[in-house]
Order: sequence, then structure tokens, then C-alpha cells
Amino acid sequence: MPHRRPVMPLNLLTGTVTGTVAVTALVLSACSVSTSSPSSASTVADGAGTPGASASQAAAETAAPPTHPHQNSSDAPDWGAGSQGQQASEGSTLTVADVRVGNHPDEGYSRFVVEFDGQGTPGWSQPQWDIPASTMGKGDPIEVEGDYTMVIRGSGVAAVPPEGQRVSGHRQIELDDSANDDRSIDSAYIDPGFEGEFQVVLGTDSQTYRVFSLTNPTRLVIDIAHN
Repeated sequence: MPHRRPVMPLNLLTGTVTGTVAVTALVLSACSVSTSSPSSASTVADGAGTPGASASQAAAETAAPPTHPHQNSSDAPDWGAGSQGQQASEGSTLTVADVRVGNHPDEGYSRFVVEFDGQGTPGWSQPQWDIPASTMGKGDPIEVEGDYTMVIRGSGVAAVPPEGQRVSGHRQIELDDSANDDRSIDSAYIDPGFEGEFQVVLGTDSQTYRVFSLTNPTRLVIDIAHN
């Protein structure tokens, strides 16, 4: 049974890129994976489509091909990819537009996706585990359920959202309780922007993960492997 884990204030700095592994083209939502080498690019669909994950969520996207979560696969980034973080592209003026959570038991992972409006690509800090976290600005405690708490600070969002861009508010993400027995993300919180940063807090059942970005539309993807 997942249990509630209270968490308290936190300050993290964004990290530097060690790179992610390029991935192959998939059906429907084709988009390029961000890596440490600008010349290395491939495509993958984000595959996050759990019903009820977001009011504005579109129809479910095609999942990545099956791969054991503890083995490398040419069809997905290595587990551990993005662990050192990545810098946002210079001059990024993104806003968090949507978030969604998908569970992929056949592929052995659950997926959290942050979708952006605007120009540029997001950056993120080195993920931190089981440390205090709070909302940016107000500093209210964030509570998540799960055996572990994962905290990632992101960058590249506009301090003042440009006119016409979609903007998502900070909130606890509603998950599909029917998938509770075979998912590795038990709860999720998005803090969409404060002074050029955003924050993701996940309650998980595993510490095996990968983090990477996709384009068309611009997204940050966090996969948590099933135990």
C-alpha cells in the first residue's frame, strides 16, 4: 500500500547535461529526443495517456516498444539517462501548458509528461530523492504518496508568461486508481513556474528512472521503471 510522505522546503540548482541516448521513430507523435550532442537526434512518441490524468489531455498516444526496464534498448533512452540534468536552450520562453501520467505495464514503466507552449527547450536539475520539497514562492509543503519522493527543478520557463500561451496552474495530478497495483508513479505534483523555474515532485515505488525532452510539441518526460 502506498503511504503518505510529508515533505518540507527545498532549494536546488539546475545541473549540466551528461546526455541522453537517441531513440528511433515511432507511430503518431513523432518528436526528437534531447541529447548532450546537438548533432544526435531521433524520434519517439511520449506515450502518456492515462484517462483522467489531465482535463485537457488528448487521446492516448502510442507507447514505446517493449523493453526490460533494467536493460538497454535501441528503442528507448538508457535507464539513468538525464541523471545529471540538462541546461535549457538560451532565450527559452516556455510555459507549462499541460501535464499527464501514463502507465505502461507491458513495457515496464510509468511516464510523467510536462508539455510546454512557447519557444525553446526545457532544462532540468539533477533529480533529488527523499529530500524536503515545497511550492515555489509561497513555500507550502508538498505531500506525495509512494515509497520514494523524486524532486526535479526545471528551467527555461518565462518569468512572465507571454500573451497567448497556454498556462497550467500548480496542482496535485489526479491518477487512475485502477492502475494502482502495477504502476511505479503513485502521485505527482507540478509547480509550473516561478522566477524562470518550474518543479516536479513525484511519489514513486522505484528509483530506476530516465529523464529526456521531446519536441513537436515540446515536452519533458520522466519515466519510472516498475520494480
